[in-house]
Amino acid sequence: MEERNDAAMPKGKKAKQAKIARVLREFKAGTLKGSDKKAITNRKQAIAIALSEAGMSMQGKSDEYWDSYVITIMGEEEEEEMEDPEEGKS
Repeated sequence: MEERNDAAMPKGKKAKQAKIARVLREFKAGTLKGSDKKAITNRKQAIAIALSEAGMSMQGKSDEYWDSYVITIMGEEEEEEMEDPEEGKS
């Protein structure tokens, strides 16, 4: 991961949410890099990186929980990306 000026662990809930939102915006823009300097393309890996940087743990929580948490933080619905392209064709 690239060096960041605000690399210290956030203290409050708002700071953690802001950190997660920032990292996920990087992922969405395609600029989130792993330790090998390659772009991260897996959404679950991006969520894991975001939670790690925010000092949160995935332990004891389901993937559905974290998906809904991330959607809530980002303030957007991701249904657009999940639509089936075959659905509209008849």
